[in-house]
Amino acid sequence: MENLLVSENREKLKFLITYPLFDHNTFDSRVRELLSLDICSIFSFGKVQLHNIFILGKGSVGLVTLVKNRRKFFVLKIRRTDANRINMYDEVVYQSLANSIGIGPFLVNYSENYILMEFVRGINILDWYGQKNTEIDRILKCTISILEQCFLLDCLKLDHGQLNRTDRHIIISKEGNPTILDFETSSTRRRPSNVTSISQGIFLHGPIFSRLKGTIDNDRSHSIRCIKDYKMDMRREKFEKILSLFRI
Repeated sequence: MENLLVSENREKLKFLITYPLFDHNTFDSRVRELLSLDICSIFSFGKVQLHNIFILGKGSVGLVTLVKNRRKFFVLKIRRTDANRINMYDEVVYQSLANSIGIGPFLVNYSENYILMEFVRGINILDWYGQKNTEIDRILKCTISILEQCFLLDCLKLDHGQLNRTDRHIIISKEGNPTILDFETSSTRRRPSNVTSISQGIFLHGPIFSRLKGTIDNDRSHSIRCIKDYKMDMRREKFEKILSLFRI
């Protein structure tokens, strides 16, 4: 893996940590921030290509890349220079809240423009569900785990905000354990809709729904009613009605 912190890769580093608007003062300041987080390597690594650099992910607020801190691999989220916020502190608060109930990559450190977090190895949720050789019991276990995590977030009154886009915000480990990612649009100031957002892609439409056919209630109106009932009253009893849609 190419290390962007070595001197010969300075131009690539400039491009990455000041993306998309380079400025000398911003670059110098952000390099100092990196050093304060004890980051010794930033790698060109991942499936997303940005110019001539590879990264793990790209969003409207930040770029996500693999780094090394004290001999261990972590993920670094870098605030874009054109982001719609002046720092990463709100996201840190929401990710810390999720971590308090065992959800999300665990926060390691942060600064004004960076979030350093656990590196969770896994594959895109749609790729995982698309694997033909995965046993249906493992698929059901994973799906219920996703719903349970969403229910815990609802109980915490923390709305993720983007769980209607599962392909970008959930990864699955080799062992079949799901991790919810990216709390940049999360909020505790709006009504949570984590379970209802994820339920649509599980019980009503989309590639996950298609993979689960035969294991869930085929009465669409009943599924919609269970989801709506939970939306009105987010008690465990109503959540159990959603889980009962699985034919286990």
